Amino acid sequence: MDSIISQSPSLANIPTKKALYLALSDRPIIIDHGQKSFQLDKKSGKICYMLAARALTIIWGDDLRYWDWIPMPDSRFPEVAQLRDVCWLEINGMINSIVLSPNTQYAAYAVFKMIESQGFEEHVTELSVGVGGKRYVCLEPNVEGTLHPRVVGKQRPSVRTDGWLEIEMGEYFNSGIENEEVQMKVMGFEGGNWKSGLFLEGIEVRPKERQSSNIH
Repeated sequence: MDSIISQSPSLANIPTKKALYLALSDRPIIIDHGQKSFQLDKKSGKICYMLAARALTIIWGDDLRYWDWIPMPDSRFPEVAQLRDVCWLEINGMINSIVLSPNTQYAAYAVFKMIESQGFEEHVTELSVGVGGKRYVCLEPNVEGTLHPRVVGKQRPSVRTDGWLEIEMGEYFNSGIENEEVQMKVMGFEGGNWKSGLFLEGIEVRPKERQSSNIH
């Protein structure tokens, strides 16, 4: 916690632990040179992180023919990743279990927007967390009619309180005993179709327990 506070001068002079808790649960603190955010869940006090798009491994992410990096005024981070055009979508993230609250069920969420998007309507995107099962979802929020048969439960993105979309990628139980790297993956290559119009803010990892609404 000391390392988190040291990266946010506004927190250094907060007089009480209660006031510090309220400050850390009220809004995300940007850390690690703008590549992560830290926040406490207001109800449980447990740790939440968001990995910025820059903290993820995006295939062809540094090739401006396929991806661009732009600021968006409603993003917490200095820049987000804009998908220009790819047929092979692959995004990988990792977080170490040691930085998360122990004995806690976590879920990871891809946080994004779709603006004049193409190529996502009729093809599934594969999401996974750790060694758990894969989820097949539709990232396009405005698709009408029947979804691909592998999209279990017709899972769609939901709108967060900060205006971005999110979709659950999977769950992970942090026992607090093992020190392990939790892998998170977004894959979309079915049919070889070209895709564009995805704006990726990052991947958020937050407690699944008693989570009735999105933190912001």
